[in-house]
Amino acid sequence: MNTDSMQKVVRLDENELQQLTQEVKETLASTPIYESENEKNLFTAIDMWNMQRQVRSASLMMRKWSN
Repeated sequence: MNTDSMQKVVRLDENELQQLTQEVKETLASTPIYESENEKNLFTAIDMWNMQRQVRSASLMMRKWSN
């Protein structure tokens, strides 16, 4: 059985080290952008109730298999 292993310590050139440690400036959006204000998808209690109602329980699956 052949195994390939890599060295634990990797040596970098000065140029490679400088490229890896450069500061990257990014801009983040402060507010989310929606197509319209009415289309915001909010997770409500009725959504949670529907998810729990649709979950297949073990007892339901046993009753299904016994038929």
